[in-house]
Amino acid sequence: MDVRVAVRLDLEMLVASLGQELSEWGRECRGRGQIRDLEAEDGGAGAAMDDPECGLLGVWVGVVNGVLTALEKGFTFSSIFSRTRGADPEEHEFAEIAAGLTPRALIGLVARQAVADRYFAALLLACAGRLTPAGPKEIDAVRQVIAAAAEVPNGRRWELHDIVTAGRAMVVELELLAVRPFTDETLIVVEEAIAVWATLSGYLKDAWETYETEPEEVGTALADLHLRLCQAHDPEPLELATRLAKLVRDAEGETFLGVSDEYADVLGEQALARFEALLARR
Repeated sequence: MDVRVAVRLDLEMLVASLGQELSEWGRECRGRGQIRDLEAEDGGAGAAMDDPECGLLGVWVGVVNGVLTALEKGFTFSSIFSRTRGADPEEHEFAEIAAGLTPRALIGLVARQAVADRYFAALLLACAGRLTPAGPKEIDAVRQVIAAAAEVPNGRRWELHDIVTAGRAMVVELELLAVRPFTDETLIVVEEAIAVWATLSGYLKDAWETYETEPEEVGTALADLHLRLCQAHDPEPLELATRLAKLVRDAEGETFLGVSDEYADVLGEQALARFEALLARR
């Protein structure tokens, strides 16, 4: 297009501003259809997209009150962050502030935070599609943390606080691992950590006045992570039921899993029945 308009068209920036559902739909339309009749219009740019599934779409893109905006069939899409139902008001406030920053300032803040925060860095890489599934090296590194936690009570000099520290370290490493694309091995490693904490948390019972909340804090964090992974990735139900039954049956303490209630939808009726039957054999 040879005519100067109010905004330089950047399709990826526009599509990314719409949110996941609309951006996926937009990319599908772009892949199926053909863009034609691109021309300057009302200070922005107009075009038609001929989509085999959606028909002929008329789209206008421009800047309205300083905001990159698109119009299609009367619906307005804007690059300004909009609050969704149930959104955290504080998150909304920070998002509005971030939307007012220059790209250079925002990129600098993100880069510095990624250097300072391993979890944020992992999320950033995952969002950019640059985080690979955990391989043997990453899995072994987490297993070393779990093994070190299990060995705490076998050391010559240790305190109950060392157990809490080791438990929290397992949670941190497993949360990082869970950001990566899912593998069955990730789930199994979380189960190994749950078994270790079921044993370690028993050492804290006699000191409940000092460590009243820590056993549940770590145990619940591990159990919640396991459940989230199962809900998101649908592992094979019967295999999962067998592993969970063995985990709960063999645990030397509380696993905090709550399988019968929390995993009913994940396992389904048949697998849940297998879990309960295997558990009854103890």
